[in-house]
Amino acid sequence: MRASIGLYTLLRAAGVNLKIASQSIGARGATAAEARALGEARGAPLLTMDRTVYDDIGRVVEAGSHVYRASRYTFELTLTS
Repeated sequence: MRASIGLYTLLRAAGVNLKIASQSIGARGATAAEARALGEARGAPLLTMDRTVYDDIGRVVEAGSHVYRASRYTFELTLTS
């Protein structure tokens, strides 16, 4: 089942003022458990992402550690000056 409202929308509706996030993106080979869960071979390349989001008074409001199948993930960025 998919949620119809995103996490950040719910946080804002609850009065949380999101301020800043720290995110690290990397890559590594899949562990045996990750390979089974993601339908990949053990050691297959995975993208990793760790993120911590803070509100306007410095409280952590989200902390996540994720792995993604590299074969099914794309980054799209807009860079401005």
